[in-house]
Amino acid sequence: MKKSILTGTVLSSFFLAGCVFGGSPEEDITEVLDSTVEKEQEYVDSQEPIKALEQEEQELFTNVMSLDMEEFEEIESLADEALENLDQREEHISTEADSMQEAEEEFMAIEDSVQDLEDEALKAHVEEMVTTMTERYELHSEFVDQYMTGIEYDRELYTMLKDSELELEELEGQIEKINSQYSTITEKNEAFNGKTDDYNELKSEYYSMIEEE
Repeated sequence: MKKSILTGTVLSSFFLAGCVFGGSPEEDITEVLDSTVEKEQEYVDSQEPIKALEQEEQELFTNVMSLDMEEFEEIESLADEALENLDQREEHISTEADSMQEAEEEFMAIEDSVQDLEDEALKAHVEEMVTTMTERYELHSEFVDQYMTGIEYDRELYTMLKDSELELEELEGQIEKINSQYSTITEKNEAFNGKTDDYNELKSEYYSMIEEE
């Protein structure tokens, strides 16, 4: 029905902490970049549990679809397991969203130091980093919204499966709606991962630039 979704992470660069001088805008920016990585750690930690839950739910769905109405009690039991799975996934996604919100607030502190940069090329580069990261967080927010909608559609499906009077046409329509939604989720995820790659590249270039100063 759908496949596991893993989102992109921001790379850390702690080894460069000694490349800037105390009190400089460069140091302040570096500290913000590293603290942003720390703030995103909860988001990073949530990825594997979410992936495991997605795989578990896929197995439950496959098992349910292999049964017929003569095994309705087993269908109900598996549907209940799937509904519990969805509750857990929703909790992990909420934690992920909170982590990214805190990270975004942390990252935006970088704007306080950008205008203090004397090197115009470096200033322009950091401004591009800010724009890219802002777009990244917006994409993640959109991803979460779509993912939550997907969970709600899944919840509707497993609730329907507990109805012994469920019509095949209604079931097929719900599955089609879910598959369409997860295509949208995948698109949002790919856009987010692409923006993460863009930001990581800009961040790496930033560190190279301040090393050369």
